[in-house]
Amino acid sequence: MGLLFPVMVLSVNGYKSNRGRQSGDSEDQAGNLSIGWASVNITPDKPVLLAGQYHARVSEGVMDPVTTTVLALESGEGENSEKALLISCDLINISDGTRDQVGKSLRKTVRDKLTKTIPGLTSGQIILNATHTHSAPYCSSEPDSKSIYGVELDAMAPYECLEFISERIVEAGKKAWNNRKPGGISYGLGHAVVGHNRLAIYSSGKSQMYGNTNRKDFIHIEGFEDHSVNLLYTWDKNSKLTGIVVNVACPAQVSEQIYEVSADYWHDARLEIRERLGDDLFILPQCSAAGDQSPHFMIGNKAEGRMQRLINPDATTGRGSIGRRKQIAVSIADAVSSVCPYMKDQIEWAPAFVHRMEGVELSRRLLSPDDVSNALKEAEGYKKHYDELLAAIQENPSIKQKQGWSFDITSTYSQMNRGLIVKDRYELEKVQPKMVVEVHVIRLGDIVFATNPFELYLDYGMRIKGRSPAVQTFLVQLAGSGTYVPTSRSITGGGYGAVPASTLIGTKGGEELVEKTLEMINAVWHNNE
Repeated sequence: MGLLFPVMVLSVNGYKSNRGRQSGDSEDQAGNLSIGWASVNITPDKPVLLAGQYHARVSEGVMDPVTTTVLALESGEGENSEKALLISCDLINISDGTRDQVGKSLRKTVRDKLTKTIPGLTSGQIILNATHTHSAPYCSSEPDSKSIYGVELDAMAPYECLEFISERIVEAGKKAWNNRKPGGISYGLGHAVVGHNRLAIYSSGKSQMYGNTNRKDFIHIEGFEDHSVNLLYTWDKNSKLTGIVVNVACPAQVSEQIYEVSADYWHDARLEIRERLGDDLFILPQCSAAGDQSPHFMIGNKAEGRMQRLINPDATTGRGSIGRRKQIAVSIADAVSSVCPYMKDQIEWAPAFVHRMEGVELSRRLLSPDDVSNALKEAEGYKKHYDELLAAIQENPSIKQKQGWSFDITSTYSQMNRGLIVKDRYELEKVQPKMVVEVHVIRLGDIVFATNPFELYLDYGMRIKGRSPAVQTFLVQLAGSGTYVPTSRSITGGGYGAVPASTLIGTKGGEELVEKTLEMINAVWHNNE
């Protein structure tokens, strides 16, 4: 996150409109665009720590596999060709250790390995994003579970998991690149009710994540919801559908409390789409700006729970409900399949292809002495409780034989560290009031992809979409390891994602990100006009 990135603007390949030629036309449909796809199972074959909660969860099996899906794009030929690898992973985020070298580490990362095996490919042309499933393997450079949760747990070490998953991402990247063939793209917009604002506001002005709405002082849900589904379809030279990029403003956290590895609702959505449109289709999921969104309902839970049971009578109710996942999968597949019939007549064989990557400097959320004092006071309380729990386990090791023994101590340790980090940030901000993050913008015909590493609150995303000159704007959050970027109203409310411990960037940095992203979008949009 503190790395310096160059401004990188790659060649602009000329646009020529040749939409809609059908496979029976005598003219060869191959334009200047080559497309390759690959998907690889990245599920470890050992028990792993599962990312996504304060308390530690050691996997007890696999509900469904986590995968990585790669779309390789190349336009033009030789040294002047434009290239990009779009890599989507069923992970909670893209850690710095997965994507880039960190500190003095000598280990080879995804970008290191791919650039060494794919001629002419640079690290800045490799873009990774996470779906933010809360049941993904915990992969990081940490040596063991104790460094994360304060106790030893019988699970694959995070750094081993990092190596395992990184190797498979590289494998998928190589396959996608080697699978490149002439093709075309088309784009469309659908709608699906997936994400919901998860913050309840009370008459006091305070907000609460997943707060009870059956209270006399409940007044409204905090913010907006985005039910658009941005879609990019890819085709071979015979106008056969090969893959779809599906962009939804909601993290994958229906099954967020389970003790099994899972890709969450994206697994079900992939199955549903393939059942309708073809078993060999590649599906690349992206999460749009959705830092304050979740797939959980805040109002009407009784009615929604009933519908989920009707959809899947054998499923349990609650946040791990398979019924809810199926409901989301059908909704997304409806959007994809309803738009698809109109896409074959809109194929572009030689779209404009412009890629810009910059290291964008953003203002940190400056902490006050009171912020530090409050965080340390909370951390002190958690530390006292952690020490008591640890002493009890050391005195009586048989505690570890009880089911759920690690829940309290690991949750306490995590929250203790969360508070201690606030002090470290306060000291860092004195010498580094700004931080540099990686932002990518890709123009592909009349659409634009714009990435950020954060859990970006929806309002910021809507500002970018509302002002973008593109016909459609695909925002891609969690293209990195960033924290929440809350809005001013959310900071006022004091909900989970807006407190100092949850955020590196505040409203000033969020506004800077919006403006810089739009500046980059306008640059690629007008570059060849």
